[in-house]
Amino acid sequence: MRANLKFAALTAGLASCLTTLPAFGQVPMEYGIDAGATFGFGDVSSVEIALPASRFRVGFPQSPRITVEPVAGLAYTKIEDTDGVLIYNLELGALYNLSAFTPPELEDAPPGTSAYIRPFVGVTGFTGGDNSDAELSVGTGIGVKVPWQPNLSWRLEANVGYGFDNKAARVGLLAGLSFFPS
Repeated sequence: MRANLKFAALTAGLASCLTTLPAFGQVPMEYGIDAGATFGFGDVSSVEIALPASRFRVGFPQSPRITVEPVAGLAYTKIEDTDGVLIYNLELGALYNLSAFTPPELEDAPPGTSAYIRPFVGVTGFTGGDNSDAELSVGTGIGVKVPWQPNLSWRLEANVGYGFDNKAARVGLLAGLSFFPS
């Protein structure tokens, strides 16, 4: 029950962000997908690798350097003769570009690679059968956006996080593709 309340509260918060944050001037919104690998350390170690995509993100620019970014990842696993399990990962991050990022489609300025820092807070959990669990976590990532094609950029990130319920540190690697609609 507690896990479902956390899931519902974070989902409502992310939905609110999606409908209330305006895009900033000429900086377009950013839509992206990420493949990822996460390594958990603590009482119970874990490894999660998701290819080709583990999560979807939407970036709402607040300035040329700051973007508010909700992220959602969902997975469902059903094995014969067992109950299915829904695994979710919801995050809210604030991406800070160390130099003003120029999306590939803006013709008045040359596109450039931009390094960034991304602090985040999130809820990760699962529900299925008679079991459910959720965990609040915080962390930060560092990465780069690399323009590739008009309206497309690569995004590479390494991050660290801490889960409070399991008292576990996590190290993550993300490789993603971002789309900037005109």
